[in-house]
Amino acid sequence: MNKLNDCNYINPSKVSLDWECFVVSKSDMELDGLPEELINSWMAQDIIEPFSIRNNELNFKTKDIRDALRKQNWYFED
Repeated sequence: MNKLNDCNYINPSKVSLDWECFVVSKSDMELDGLPEELINSWMAQDIIEPFSIRNNELNFKTKDIRDALRKQNWYFED
């Protein structure tokens, strides 16, 4: 099986995150168009790491998310 055929891409301009905010939660990222598989891939590769955990919610620096999208905007579905 060719994994490249199973690859999905995210167009960063289609993500509706509020880029002016300092911190964004994982659930907000998912609501705003980032797939959980991509977020988990970033964490597994240490591309991003949580800034804080509040109310059992992972929070990330918005700048780190923007940088991660520039570095890797593709993912594989499970």
